[in-house]
Amino acid sequence: MRKKLWKHIILGLISFLLVGILVGYVPYTLTSYLFELWGFKLSDWVVSTINGILGFLIAIIVMSLLFIFLRPKRDRYLKPIVESMKLIGNGEFDQAHLNEKTIKGYSMQFLSRNVNQMAEELTLREKLNQEFISNVSHEIQSPLTAIKGFTHMLRNPQLTTTERNHYIDIIEKESNRLSNLSKNMQKLSWLEEMNTGIKKQNFRLDQQIREVVLTMEYQWSQKDIELSVQLEEVQYIGNEELLSQVWMNLLDNAIKFTQKNGQFHLELKKTQREIVVKITDNGIGMAEEEQLRIFERFYKSDRSRNRQKKGSGLGLSIVQKIVELHNGKIVVSSIPSEGTTFTVTLSI
Repeated sequence: MRKKLWKHIILGLISFLLVGILVGYVPYTLTSYLFELWGFKLSDWVVSTINGILGFLIAIIVMSLLFIFLRPKRDRYLKPIVESMKLIGNGEFDQAHLNEKTIKGYSMQFLSRNVNQMAEELTLREKLNQEFISNVSHEIQSPLTAIKGFTHMLRNPQLTTTERNHYIDIIEKESNRLSNLSKNMQKLSWLEEMNTGIKKQNFRLDQQIREVVLTMEYQWSQKDIELSVQLEEVQYIGNEELLSQVWMNLLDNAIKFTQKNGQFHLELKKTQREIVVKITDNGIGMAEEEQLRIFERFYKSDRSRNRQKKGSGLGLSIVQKIVELHNGKIVVSSIPSEGTTFTVTLSI
């Protein structure tokens, strides 16, 4: 590509030089010869004006000839690009790919490459939208099926009080699941519309994280998880409510995927440029391909091993969006059967 670029630059300079000679030298030579032939003696500024006008006319003629000569070739390469853009406009993204090798000219190749990139991005976006709709349908259908089934069973007059209460508890649980799914989808949609316009205030980040840990004491104490906490005193300007949800979701994940009598470590450090929060557990961990998708909407890590782990698959998507709204980033590193570390970095 660089060789082609240099080739076009050199050809452009040569063309510019030739046009310059035509525009500058030819009018001067022509007028000198004609004036001498006809015996005209004009002042220098008149001669310069005439030469300028002739040069301008010659430049127009040369450009017109080049345009006429190159137009069929340009149209031949431009036609597939136009057709490709029509396909994109009709939503046929997968058929809009251009073969860049058959297109000549740096500008045309540059244009075709961008058209291909646009088609690929739109194809990916369409695929994600279809996957999103499929996931939403699946997440809604599962609790609805359970509610419908157990509601039908409640019509049985021979049910005991214990059985009836059990079925009612399941219906209530699935209804809450639907409600949480709806709330999380609304939350994520709201966060995506917020961009950077969130309200911020000054608060103690270490104190907030400590309060979240205490709030979730029942969950980690029920599994006899050993908790290690190292929190530096940090003042931070951000949205206190949204960041609280970040720590809640990450701690909930750590507890959920840590076995009984397991361990997890929570660390908060501040440097001159950033604030780093690490949450490490020694739970089931995850494979590399799962780590690449963990922040996708509705993605549930290792479904086969964790069918009993309830959730909508939106928690980490919400966490990532909140962190991004604070000009930060979140990354995950994990080893199967050894544990997982989520690292949140916030800019100061």
